[in-house]
Amino acid sequence: MSTTTTLSFFATACLGLATFQGNAARDAEASVDALAKDVAALQKVVDSQAKDLADAKNLAEKGAKYAAEQAKAAGAMLETLDASEKAGFTFGINPDSRVVLLRGWREALNAAQREVPALPPAPPASKTTAQVR
Repeated sequence: MSTTTTLSFFATACLGLATFQGNAARDAEASVDALAKDVAALQKVVDSQAKDLADAKNLAEKGAKYAAEQAKAAGAMLETLDASEKAGFTFGINPDSRVVLLRGWREALNAAQREVPALPPAPPASKTTAQVR
């Protein structure tokens, strides 16, 4: 092989290698850009889900508080019915209907106090919050 051919081959190989490396760098940059866009999109999803979770927790807390207040009111109403019965509510015209009324009312109030949902204890707060930006 002549020197000119060897140098031409070597120059062509170097040019091809430089082109390949340039393409690889551009591909790596494009890949990094695509990943950055994916991370940004996923961060938006996480932020949206975090807001939805906070809203759901707030609603659950309100529901649990409401249920507890209803159970407390049902207990107070049971005491009122007992006091009413002791004061003579069941006596008078057709006392059996009043006894039935009190029994049904008590059953409803007792049911309102059973299995009242309560929120689980809150987990300890995280000391670090990982955010990808």
